[in-house]
Amino acid sequence: MSSCDLVRRGDSGYPPALHDLPHPPEKLFALGQISAMPLSAERTVAIVGTREATPYGVRIASELATAFARAGVTVVSGLARGVDAAAHRGAMAANGPTVAVMGTGADVPYPAAHRSLHTDIQKHGLVLSEMEPGTTALPGCFPRRNRIIAALASVTIVVEAPFKSGAINTATQALDLGRTVAAVPGPIDSPRSAGSNQLLRDGAQFVGGIGDALGLFGLSEHELS
Repeated sequence: MSSCDLVRRGDSGYPPALHDLPHPPEKLFALGQISAMPLSAERTVAIVGTREATPYGVRIASELATAFARAGVTVVSGLARGVDAAAHRGAMAANGPTVAVMGTGADVPYPAAHRSLHTDIQKHGLVLSEMEPGTTALPGCFPRRNRIIAALASVTIVVEAPFKSGAINTATQALDLGRTVAAVPGPIDSPRSAGSNQLLRDGAQFVGGIGDALGLFGLSEHELS
């Protein structure tokens, strides 16, 4: 495994958006293309959702990520199964940068089944973690990871999430930071969409298509390269 780049708080390569956190990470470990570091939240979107995604959720996450990548917006997610993985793959399919924020060390693929995806992201973007290299999954590490995802992006889009989930945790932390939160509607009788549908009921931005998603950044489908 390649050695990690180290970016300390105060370094020029440290994402300014992380200073909005009550307790910003003092350092970040990075694997991959350091040029993909999201230094502007205004051109970064977080796409998150359930690990138990339906084919619909996987398809929509991938299509949204592809559109954002084509529009020059960096896609951030958490490398988890389901929606996260689809978002990373969708961005890479358009040759766009994607950033995976880990709850483990940057050099520890989690889940282990995503080892090849972890490697692919290093080629097209960046793997980030505040955890020391070699750190395995520990209790509480993923909510800490989620706050970084929420802070890096000006917009968080939730695609399929149950009431209690990491995606809803990320959305809540984004709201606490004053970021825009949006959600994709799902079937009203699906537990996988109960949390994302509740976000919409509570005032999250509605994403009913690619145009709605790009509009959150003042972009349109006509501008896609």
